[in-house]
Amino acid sequence: MRFAFAHKLVTYLFAGLGLTALMLGTTFSPIEQLLLVGAFGASWFAEPPLLDRPGYSRFWNVAAVVILIIQIGRAIAGEATLTVGVQYAAFLQISRLSHRKTAADYQQIAILGFLHLIAATVLSSGLDYAVVFFGFVVVMPWMLALTHVRKEFETQHGVDTPKLRGELAGREFATPAFFGGTTLLAVPLFILTAAMFLAFPRSGFGYLSNLGARTESVAGFGDDVELGGFGRIRDDPTVVMRVKPKNRPNPPEQSISVRLRGTSFDRYSEGRWSRTPATGAQIKRLQDLYIVFGTPEPEHQEYEIILDPMEEAVLFLPEGTVALQVPPTVRAGRDRYRRIMHAPGLDIRYGGRVDAPLTYKAFVMPKRRGFPEPIPSDLREHYVAVPAGYERVAALAQSLIGTASNPHAQAQLVERYLRVSGNFRYTLDQPDAEGKDPLHVFLFEAKAGHCEYFSTAMAIMMRSIGLPARNVTGFLGADYNPYGDYYAVRNGNAHSWVEVLIDGRWITFDPTPASGQVFAAPSGLAVKLRQVMDAMRVRWAEYIVEYNIRDQARALQGLAAWYRSLRGDRRGANQNAGGHSGDEQDFGPIPFRPDWRWFVAIMSVFGVGVLFVRWSRKRQRQTRAGRQLDPDRDRAVRLYLALESSLRSAGQARPPDVTPTEHAEELGRSGFPAANEVREVTDAYLAARFGEDGLPPHDYHRLRQVSRRICAKAKRSPTL
Repeated sequence: MRFAFAHKLVTYLFAGLGLTALMLGTTFSPIEQLLLVGAFGASWFAEPPLLDRPGYSRFWNVAAVVILIIQIGRAIAGEATLTVGVQYAAFLQISRLSHRKTAADYQQIAILGFLHLIAATVLSSGLDYAVVFFGFVVVMPWMLALTHVRKEFETQHGVDTPKLRGELAGREFATPAFFGGTTLLAVPLFILTAAMFLAFPRSGFGYLSNLGARTESVAGFGDDVELGGFGRIRDDPTVVMRVKPKNRPNPPEQSISVRLRGTSFDRYSEGRWSRTPATGAQIKRLQDLYIVFGTPEPEHQEYEIILDPMEEAVLFLPEGTVALQVPPTVRAGRDRYRRIMHAPGLDIRYGGRVDAPLTYKAFVMPKRRGFPEPIPSDLREHYVAVPAGYERVAALAQSLIGTASNPHAQAQLVERYLRVSGNFRYTLDQPDAEGKDPLHVFLFEAKAGHCEYFSTAMAIMMRSIGLPARNVTGFLGADYNPYGDYYAVRNGNAHSWVEVLIDGRWITFDPTPASGQVFAAPSGLAVKLRQVMDAMRVRWAEYIVEYNIRDQARALQGLAAWYRSLRGDRRGANQNAGGHSGDEQDFGPIPFRPDWRWFVAIMSVFGVGVLFVRWSRKRQRQTRAGRQLDPDRDRAVRLYLALESSLRSAGQARPPDVTPTEHAEELGRSGFPAANEVREVTDAYLAARFGEDGLPPHDYHRLRQVSRRICAKAKRSPTL
């Protein structure tokens, strides 16, 4: 591969990784990303003679100033400073790629690419950033080595000279052996990076940690929800949550019907549910344990939940939850406990944003029937309010309950009518209301719809007979991921049901037919690949993004125990068995479990890298020594040094920025009396120094005499 092409290809690969790292965050809109990719591709074709035109350079210089002024104006107008800064950094990279001429330009491209990677540590924390970082580790030695070699070529031959163009067109440097060897240099670089990561835990970036946080938008957990909203996401396989029951059967079930409550809505009007704004109260906390209804007991079931960042900071509760355990974040080496709020409607929300999956535990009382959450006096009327014009719905409710007087029996009669009577059908298609009230169309015309229609119908009918009721949204069902050993909850598992207040407790009823309650898990190779990727994302977030000083302590404890095991010292293990496990639970998950195979593998790779570096340096020294001992080249250098000494004595010293050939030609044009002798010595020097011709000792001595006579001939000339 030609050196120039190899250097260009590696440069674009390095710069492309940097721009990709920037685009991983939320800074660029889809249109801006498209424009950036287009400009990146177009810059590939920027080559001489276009690069040599003065107007071309002026265009990019002016553009840099104009774009800077525009970005400053946007920042003053209220645009996020980080956004305008990152966008300008991307423009600078495109500018450099479109104007790459010398080694200095390539160095600037490398510096910008590295800065883009640093910025991406704030903008993105997902698994895709890990892929980009790994690419940087591999490509960086190529970029640095090729740029350094190009700089040496330019120093030796000058910029834009025939000799430089010949070196850039050469194929003897950019070989597979070169790329393979420099790739091995990435191994110690990666080991050093890992050591730095373990030594300096992630302690949080404060304000910057939230700037690049990605959030998932899920229907049904904002301030309102419209009938048919869940139907639009039913086929969405995006995983939004993972559930790990502590006591599960072995082998695990392929799917579970866990019900995860999100939030509820108390007001209904014209096909839309909304929630009355309420501040709520902070949940009582005992360290990292938050008391929702009571303290955990040994018989309570435990669920670990890994929740992806969402636009709504909702904590999802398995049915029967009495308490939550939410680990604190670590800031400046200290635990910072989250502020958990409980608003009316059992709306549990956490304070602050997250830039990685939030892991918490829920303690569930098995077979608990409802929960005692009182209705605030100012909201009581909302839970029994029925919109005007719903007399026909109220009449239907009365006909269904008949003479039943028990509130629980009344709710069951309405639930069975909607769910198992056979009069209604579950469908993903939203009924066409054609300007009519959607609930009337569902109950009396279409008799088919999604879960929101069934839950809305039951809630309104319960209210019409005087029972407080509300519409609840959350998720129902989860499928087992064997690669991550957890149950995945997808967007398509979003569900809606009803809670009715009976005898002071909110009881759950689900009027949706069974065919629409659980989203059937798809199968096939694509599903398995998605499961693998999701398991990798969870591991990345758990072991890398959320790595903190507590995890560092656990890792060091593991290393110490492993070291003692190598020495045959079992005292540490016995001490741990003696009752210190309670203290160890204060630390987070162990990032890795080292054993002797890890140590052997790491040291072997590191040893191979050291041996390769030593071999490369030895070969370079031998090459330089061989060049120094070449008699012809050595005589050629000494010959030209003698010539330059004579020219300086004659007052015709060669300027530093002028090549030997250019200097000889200039002396000939100026009428220098010894120009022919200068030309003869210069040609012999170039042929022996850089060409294939030799310089025998007798020619060397003859030309030395010629160079010595140059000064005397110049002084005898009457023109001087």
